[in-house]
Amino acid sequence: MQRPTIHFAPEKNWMNDPNGTVYADGVYHLFYQYNPYGSDWGNICWAYATSSNLIDWERKGIRLAPDPAIGEKYCFSGCAVKQPDEFKVIYTSIGYEADAVQHHAKQIICDADAAFSEIRRNGHELCADAHGFPVSEWRDPFVFAFGGKTYMVLAGVSDRGHIFLYEAADGQLNDWRYKGVLFTPADENELPECPNVAVFGNKIVLFYSLARESSVRYASGTFDGETFLVRDEGYADRGLNCFYATNLTYGKGGDVVLFGWLRESLIGTSSPDGTYSGCLALPRILRLNGCRPEFHFVNGLLSLYKTEIPVRRENGMAICRSAAERTRITFGVAGDAAAEILKNAEECVRLEFCGDTLHILRHSLTANADERELTVPLGAGRHFVEIISDGTVTEMLVDNSPVSFRFYRRRPVEIAFCAEKGNFGDVCAAELGGAEIKG
Repeated sequence: MQRPTIHFAPEKNWMNDPNGTVYADGVYHLFYQYNPYGSDWGNICWAYATSSNLIDWERKGIRLAPDPAIGEKYCFSGCAVKQPDEFKVIYTSIGYEADAVQHHAKQIICDADAAFSEIRRNGHELCADAHGFPVSEWRDPFVFAFGGKTYMVLAGVSDRGHIFLYEAADGQLNDWRYKGVLFTPADENELPECPNVAVFGNKIVLFYSLARESSVRYASGTFDGETFLVRDEGYADRGLNCFYATNLTYGKGGDVVLFGWLRESLIGTSSPDGTYSGCLALPRILRLNGCRPEFHFVNGLLSLYKTEIPVRRENGMAICRSAAERTRITFGVAGDAAAEILKNAEECVRLEFCGDTLHILRHSLTANADERELTVPLGAGRHFVEIISDGTVTEMLVDNSPVSFRFYRRRPVEIAFCAEKGNFGDVCAAELGGAEIKG
């Protein structure tokens, strides 16, 4: 099986949540949770990379490591905020206590220069005593501007899991005041984490991850600086045990760019080969249709096109024969239909469009792969599907709604796409080159 080469990842070892995603002066800055010593979770610090197009990246090493002198064992997730002449970095600090993650987290505030050559803890922090009531599982700060003020969201558990809201009490973002509960997930037994907020005028979209379900949800609606009136809720991605822990920034032209971690969907192990684990999803451009989020892949993908894969007809159905490891496939489909992608003699991904649901069925020779059936709800009418396949990663947009999954083939692809039944039209396929990821 081939590891992804379009999707950003470290050269080796473990990675998880994207952190501190920020765009400034034509450069996208990305931090991510990283273990420099192995392909399992542990020794968590922040590594750093930059890009000008969200496809090609340069890795630049570790920029934020735990400081044992302050009793710090891990640097958990957080955000970066552009200031006039520098950046603020705010992250969750985890100590050495046996229950540190559950009960002893604090939010550390740092200053950084314009090139992130150094991230300096500036002596300011936000502690759980800001609430006046006990908070556990408290982590993952994200800062956003709204209505001329600056706010922060954090996930945590008091009586149950909530997304808490704070407001900056100074222009330097060193002092914060608790405002109240912004949002409460429906499942009272869930652990929310990694909240992010995108602002569209007087509307916001809140993304949050659910630890036990291993999913990313969204809630969207109006916000007035105090109250969030939710108008729509749903999944940000319909994959299982794959897309997780989002972060976002405002990119070129003001586009909202959503980042996410793609975990390895393996049972009993964290790495396909013992050398690496995890990568980032392709950054997604977020649009708002009323209160419904819609997603698009970034235009930088166009730079990776190598050659068109011919679409032929066999037994009256469209088929694209290709051994390419990286492909883009698009088609329209209406009514009940079935097709297979990434197919060889013994392995494939089957797409079944049945009424109001798309069923995604994976069949590989990898015994420890998580191949649970995936389902995507469908609206009425004709559907447009875009598929990016890159080694073990497949990301799909179905009517601009994402579903991401891992497919651990043991043998090379022989057929990129083949329709079996139904009304497929405008089938297009192309082989993609790899991104330039260096450092």
